[in-house]
Order: sequence, then structure tokens, then C-alpha cells
Amino acid sequence: MNASATQKQPIFSLMLLILAGEAVFILPFVLARVFRPTVLDVFNLTNLELGTCFSIYGIVAFVSYFFGGGLADRFQPKNLMAISLVGTACGGLILATYPSFSVLCILYAYWGFTTIFLFWAAMIKATRIWGGSQKQGLAFGVLDGGRGLVAALFGFFGLLIFMLFINVDIELASLAERKYAFRYVILYSSGFIALIGLLIFLFLKDPKSSEMHVHNQSETSAITKKILIQNYVEAIKTP
Repeated sequence: MNASATQKQPIFSLMLLILAGEAVFILPFVLARVFRPTVLDVFNLTNLELGTCFSIYGIVAFVSYFFGGGLADRFQPKNLMAISLVGTACGGLILATYPSFSVLCILYAYWGFTTIFLFWAAMIKATRIWGGSQKQGLAFGVLDGGRGLVAALFGFFGLLIFMLFINVDIELASLAERKYAFRYVILYSSGFIALIGLLIFLFLKDPKSSEMHVHNQSETSAITKKILIQNYVEAIKTP
């Protein structure tokens, strides 16, 4: 990749990848990490039940990792990421109704699919394209560091939203008051995730149109099922 091609991929694209890379995990994990006591109370869960939800997510995600890469080779990363983010945000609408434990298990399985099968490999591919042949370390380093910063900022703003909808001291708030405030945290989070999905779809560079090629033209050519299977076999053989 030449220098001019690298310059065509703006820093704004990497910023979008950073936002998307953490936003997609807000509903499944960040909320439960920042608001753990509240989550257990408003959903009437034990630590074991919440851990079960995480385990179900992990099982679905484990399977999704194997097949998500092939999907990312056949479709544009920005389309997969946008669908994933909007789909994950839709799950937040269900979460805001405070569903039963059994429904939560299904919801976490669904998020395992949207955040990994549709999203993860597409994000990795988009980051690799942004880095080109000379900035791979920079791209992935900034991505990981930026995701940590986004998580910290979201935790701050999530707490701010939570406090805005509680009229008394948090320690003195009733369960009903906490459920009322936390519903808005979920809804605002879902809106934020959907917005990032829209921005990804509208503004993330398409490697075909921006002439961002990696190694050779086959990177952006149509991937047939036969080629896809050959790619899996080649990857498995790699030491």
C-alpha cells in the first residue's frame, strides 16, 4: 500500500472503529460491570444467574468466532458492523422491560451472535485495512487503548444519567426508583449504540471505493464458497 492510499483513510474512520468496538459491548457487559448491584436488584438476579447469562453469551460467541471471519470476507465490514450495532441496540429495548431470567438467557445468546458473528471479524478487518501495510501496530494499539477510554467515559456518563433520574440519594433510593432510572440508562445506551451503527454505515470508508487494497486485488473481490473453504483450510494449516 502506498503512502497516498494510506492518507485517504482518515483518522475519523479509526475513531468510529474505536467507538463501535466498545459500544457494541455496552449492553451485554459494561452496564453489568458499572451497575452490578443495581443490575442484580432490578432484574432480581443472583450472581450465579448473571454468570449463567455470561456463560451462555460465551458459548454462542465461541462458535461465532469460527464462522464470523468467513462472513467478513464475503461482505463489506461497515455493513456487517452497522447491522450488528443496530441489532444489539434492539436487544436493549427488550432489556428495558426487565424480562425474566429465561428471557435474559435468550437475550444474551442473541447478543453473542450480534456482537461476535456479525461484528468482531468485520471490525478486525476494517482496522487492518485502515492500518495498511505500515501502520498495523498503530491501528490496533490505538483501537485497544481507545476502547478502554470509551468504556471509562461511558461509565461516567451512565452514572450521570442514572443520577439525573433519581431525586434522592442513590443509597436511599427504593427499588422502584432505581428501576425507573436504570431503564433510562438502558434506553440511552441503546440509542447511542444505534447512532454509532448509523455513523459506521454512512461514513466508514469502503475499501472498494477508496482503493484500499491489502496485498492484492483479491482482498476486495467476491469470495466464493469454494474459496472460503480453501481459506479456512489454509488458516488451519498455518503453524
